[in-house]
Amino acid sequence: MSLSVAYLILAHGQPAQLGRLVARLNAPGVRCYLHIDARTDQATFDAIKAAMPATAAVTFIARRPCRWGGFSLVDATLDLVRAALKDGFDWAQLLSGADYPIKTTEHISAWLTRATAAGFIDLRAQDEFDVRYRWQAYFPEQLNGTRPGKVLQKLQRGLNRLGLRRSLPAPLTRVWAGSQWWCLSQSACKALIGFVDQHPQVPAFFRSTLVPDEMFVQTVLMATACGPELASHNLHQLRWQENAWSPAEFTAADVPQLIASPALFARKFSPDGDAAAALDAALNITHSV
Repeated sequence: MSLSVAYLILAHGQPAQLGRLVARLNAPGVRCYLHIDARTDQATFDAIKAAMPATAAVTFIARRPCRWGGFSLVDATLDLVRAALKDGFDWAQLLSGADYPIKTTEHISAWLTRATAAGFIDLRAQDEFDVRYRWQAYFPEQLNGTRPGKVLQKLQRGLNRLGLRRSLPAPLTRVWAGSQWWCLSQSACKALIGFVDQHPQVPAFFRSTLVPDEMFVQTVLMATACGPELASHNLHQLRWQENAWSPAEFTAADVPQLIASPALFARKFSPDGDAAAALDAALNITHSV
């Protein structure tokens, strides 16, 4: 029996790029679950659905409006996990629409079959990635990037210096942070959802934090029994731009480096598909639609 992999994809546009990604992931035992931002217009959403390969197992879940830096991205991620758990899987891999596998599906399946960790996720403690300012003050998502939001942040900085800070809700005792993207076993996903359902005060707290998608899943999983069984890398290759909020795009010139990488996926790739096509050619992959 082949390994069952659920690919959970967060996206908001680029129909051709999403179609290319799903076609590349398509293999026995694979099902793709897509959340498309509700702010994406209907014509683009229809084009995304039309771009899906006919042979792929694809599920589109209910759409939420998502904002950068807000808990809406976590909500969409949890929705994807819940949808995949209904069907069952061995592993769930969270991807963005700009991600792409840098190994063959056979390699990925064999690698995950040998894996002994409960999951692979970027895990950083406070001394490595200090995100206290993101949760010790209030950051209402609807105010992100607005003038009132900036005024509120300035006021709170002063209050924080006076020692007035938010405290973590029980049963949490510390925050872990890292990249948003991860690969989790079914048992880890069940632990994540079980904790969220059992402790609704935790997601309620994180709803008014800044960029919770880079700390919520890490913090929750480390508070469960599977925490010690997690590997602290997320199987992704990326290259950060200097003084930028997002990683640089890979090009065809990067293909040898990507193939040599121990990672299974990389981000990010250009919508034009040139780098993805060069990678496929180097791996001798022909898409099946």
